[in-house]
Amino acid sequence: MQGSAVAFAQQAAVPPPAAQHVQHPTTELPPGQGRDTTLRVCSKCHSPNILIANPQDRQGWENTITKMSGLGATATDDEFTEILEYLVKNVSPQATAKINVNKSSSADLQTSLELSPKDADAVVAYRTKNGDFKTLDDLKKVPDVDLKKIDDKKDRLIF
Repeated sequence: MQGSAVAFAQQAAVPPPAAQHVQHPTTELPPGQGRDTTLRVCSKCHSPNILIANPQDRQGWENTITKMSGLGATATDDEFTEILEYLVKNVSPQATAKINVNKSSSADLQTSLELSPKDADAVVAYRTKNGDFKTLDDLKKVPDVDLKKIDDKKDRLIF
């Protein structure tokens, strides 16, 4: 009987699973403004990898955030807006689409890689003069291009 009382006391001291905060791997979410807020709010209940696995457009993310709020997700209106903007920019079908750097126009490179018009034009001019890019290192040879933007999108590049 005494053993049962000890076991009961130990179980009572452990918070129920819903109240425990579980750390999930975060290597999958791309960097960007709103990432930390998204991780803090959404990771309380599930892995952020579920966001990456299910990219949505703006309306889809608005519906999901409304649903999650109704299920108990807590954040301020500003934080929910920050999460929405982050997800639309970084985890939408357009944001996760592959980019063929050997076929894309300057305008497409500006939109998909968030390059300046000058940088996108430089990529196209370099490609026209030197031939198709075969690797990320080839792309990084383009002079005066913001390499951080290219590195941030490297997983989406097709050569």
